[in-house]
Amino acid sequence: IRDNRRMAETANRVMVPGYRHVPGNHCGSTALRNLLGFHGVEISEEMAFGLGAGACFYYVVLDEHSPTRFTNGRAARLEENFLELTEVPLQLRTDPDPEASWSLARGSVDEGHPVLLLTDLYYLDHYGRSAHFPGHAVVLAGYDEELAWLSDTAFEDLQTTSLDSLKEARHSQQPIFPLEGHAIDLPEGTGVSRDDLLAHAPDAIERAAKVMLEPPLGEYEGLPALRRFAAEVGSWPEAAQDWQWCARFLYQVIERRGTGGGNFRGMYARFLAQAGYESESVIAAEAAAGWTKLAIAARDASAPDDPDPKQWEAISSEAARVLEAEERLWTALSGVAAPG
Repeated sequence: IRDNRRMAETANRVMVPGYRHVPGNHCGSTALRNLLGFHGVEISEEMAFGLGAGACFYYVVLDEHSPTRFTNGRAARLEENFLELTEVPLQLRTDPDPEASWSLARGSVDEGHPVLLLTDLYYLDHYGRSAHFPGHAVVLAGYDEELAWLSDTAFEDLQTTSLDSLKEARHSQQPIFPLEGHAIDLPEGTGVSRDDLLAHAPDAIERAAKVMLEPPLGEYEGLPALRRFAAEVGSWPEAAQDWQWCARFLYQVIERRGTGGGNFRGMYARFLAQAGYESESVIAAEAAAGWTKLAIAARDASAPDDPDPKQWEAISSEAARVLEAEERLWTALSGVAAPG
């Protein structure tokens, strides 16, 4: 009976033939790389990240959420940036109706090609529900009547989540990044090569620098947000009741949660080197090292039950050094030309 049930479950499962999950550091760049790799275009994860103008910075205070202090070092619309900047014929489709958006995603798998989905990982079954994180990219590689098989970042194998959980994840309405069933696929093949993609590096770098220097969201984004963060972070214990969780989360989003270390600047440094910007790559690597020092200081400061003033002074000092490094980096990359 058990074997018959297993055979029935397998018969009802629809999987993309030939899809290969390759683990990576960051969700969006890993998903884009794997999606393109399925269609025969082999690029590094770092290149996918950089061509999506991926490096950025956000800092917001959300007193009604947990944690109340939220930072992120990557662009909110990395996947959409990649589509626009590289002109790869990927198509983005959204639908606020959960059933309609699932029909779109499922249809891609039925046609034999994977589809990138944006989710709030809080709702995915293979994560603990510790904090909302909207914009988390996965690749749908298969499904059956109850489960979806997802290609997800650093996991060694495909992960399963229930279709109900996936629906919640794809339609999360967090204020930072509300989702409407975002799905990205490539039904007809790319028609481009790695060199074709790399030719768009100057435009991608210029866009990232412009957002950091002249952010559309003002003090919540880019260098203005970083200046405000550097000025405020040392006083979090006085300003936030959840200061321990804020400090721990700061460590995680700089060093652990898919960043590749150094608040995505390590990956960005490697992208710059691959694109031929050697001197700018060195500056980005220095910024990455500064972010890592800040993360470790925040991790250590989150441990005591009562805040240690010396530890929080150290956090302020490390944040000031990060700000200086980031100002040097984005000034150097402003108006960058093709390497020669």
